[in-house]
Amino acid sequence: MANRLLPLRWCLLPFFSKSFLPRRRSRKRPSVVVGTVPGTLVEREGVARGKIRVIQYERRSHTDQTVNSVDQLDDLIGEAKVKPRRVEPDNVAGVETSKPKMTNSRPVTWINIDGVGDVTTLKELAKRFDIHPLALEDAANVYQHAKLECYGESLFFVVRMPTGNQQFETEQVSIFLLDDVVITIQEKPGDCFDGLRNRISNSLGRIRSRGADYLTYAIIDAVVDSYFPVLERYGVELDEISHRLEGTESRSLPLHLHEIRADLLSIRKTVNQHHKAINDLVREGEGFIAADTSFYFRDCQDHLQRLMEAADTDRETCGELRELYFAILGEKNNDVSKVLTIIATVFMPIGAVAGVYGMNFDSNISQFNMPELSWAFGYPFALLLMASMAGSLLTYLYLKGWLTH
Repeated sequence: MANRLLPLRWCLLPFFSKSFLPRRRSRKRPSVVVGTVPGTLVEREGVARGKIRVIQYERRSHTDQTVNSVDQLDDLIGEAKVKPRRVEPDNVAGVETSKPKMTNSRPVTWINIDGVGDVTTLKELAKRFDIHPLALEDAANVYQHAKLECYGESLFFVVRMPTGNQQFETEQVSIFLLDDVVITIQEKPGDCFDGLRNRISNSLGRIRSRGADYLTYAIIDAVVDSYFPVLERYGVELDEISHRLEGTESRSLPLHLHEIRADLLSIRKTVNQHHKAINDLVREGEGFIAADTSFYFRDCQDHLQRLMEAADTDRETCGELRELYFAILGEKNNDVSKVLTIIATVFMPIGAVAGVYGMNFDSNISQFNMPELSWAFGYPFALLLMASMAGSLLTYLYLKGWLTH
C-alpha cells in the first residue's frame, strides 16, 4: 500500500509552496583521502594565501601589522624558542599561589591567519613554531567541535564562532597557546575580535599588563559572548511570534518554529562542548594557565552555563508556542464545525418538510393524499412552517449559548 501511495505523494509535492518546506542544512564535508598518514594536509587548488595579521603588545607599547609570509615573522618576534608559558608555584605568607613566570622579556604576540585553505602557510607556520601535525590537521579540517588538546609544549583549543544572520552557523577558530605567542586560525575573514583589538590598541582594562594565557582567555571570552546576541535575536523572534500568534494564518509557522528549535538545539550542543573544553582547560591547564587567569576562565564557564539555560528556555518556549498554535488552530476548526453543525441542524427540518411535499402522491385518487396541495394557502403554509421550525431551532440554540461567541 505504501509503495502505491509513494508516486502520488511525489506528484503532489510540486503543488506545495516553498514556504511550507523546511530549510535543508548544508551537510557538505570535504572529501577525505582514505589511508593517508595522520596529520596530512590536503592541498586545495586555487586558494589564495591567507592574510597574516600580527599584533604585539606590552605594558607601554603596541604594534599592529600585516605580513605576507611566515618568514617575515622572524623580523618581529626574533629567533627565540617558542615554548609554553610555565607557571611555577610561589609560597607567600604560607599560602601557595601561582604566578606566571616570564622566561624572557619579549612582548605578547598575537598572530591571526584568515583562511585555512592555504596549506603552504599552515605548513610554514607549523615548522616555525613546532606545531604538532595532528593539531595542524584539526585546524585545517574546519568541522571540529570545541575541544582542548595538549601537545607537549603547546595547548591547542578549538572554538566555534557564530556567523550568519538568517540561521545559526558557526566558523571554526583554532587557538594555539605558546610561550608569549598566541596563534589563531580562522576559516575566513571577519570575526568578533574587534572589541578585543580595540582594548589592546587603547590599553583598556588589564589586557596589556597580562600574558599570553590571559589573551587566550580574552579570545575565547569574545567568542562565548558573541553567542548572547544570537540567543537574543531568537528570543525577540519568539516574542514577535507569540504576539501575532492568535491572528496569524500562516501555515508555515509550525515549520518555522521547528527550524528555530533545531537552531537552538545546535546552539545548546555547541555551547555545551565549549563548557566541557574550558572545564578541561581549567582542570588540566596547570603549567600553561596562571591561577588568577583560571578565575577568568571560570567566569567564562558561568557565561556558558547562562547560554545553555537561555537556549533551553527558548527551546521550551518554541514547544509551548507550537502547542498554543495548534490549540488555537483546533479552536478555529471547532468554531467552523460549530457553524456548519448549526446550519445543518437548522436546515434539517426544512429539508424534511420539503421532502414530504416532494412526494408524488395524487390527491385525486384519495382525499388523504396531501389535500393541502389543492389548498390556496398551501405554499405559504409550507414556507411559514419551514420558517417557524428554523426560528424555533435558532431560538433554542441561542438559549443554549451556541450562537454566542
